Amino acid sequence: MAAPVMLEVREQRGPFGVFVKWVFWIFQGAMLLVTLGTCSLVGNFVSAPNPEVALGAGLFGTLALGVIWIVWPIGTLGFGLMVLLTRGRKRLIPRRRPRRPACRGPARPPDHRGIRQVPDLTR
Repeated sequence: MAAPVMLEVREQRGPFGVFVKWVFWIFQGAMLLVTLGTCSLVGNFVSAPNPEVALGAGLFGTLALGVIWIVWPIGTLGFGLMVLLTRGRKRLIPRRRPRRPACRGPARPPDHRGIRQVPDLTR
């Protein structure tokens, strides 16, 4: 008899792992919204008729996006590492053998209901 086939499966995340995964995705969404919101907010002031306001808005936008572009990758690495560390454990389990159908006569041909037959037009 052959050795049983082993399947590698993961357990489900625990409550803390689920929480960390939600925090990771909320962080990604928040960073995206903050980036788009900054671009949207600064755009109104950059086109102001007063050059000092336009320059100040440009400097603010540059500074804000620079901070976001530093915080986003660092936060992604930190939360991503936590998401990886809170995964469920790997387990090896034996594969269940499929049940054999009861023998009730000859085997039926495969079901071809979804395939259209091409009509023979050579007759």
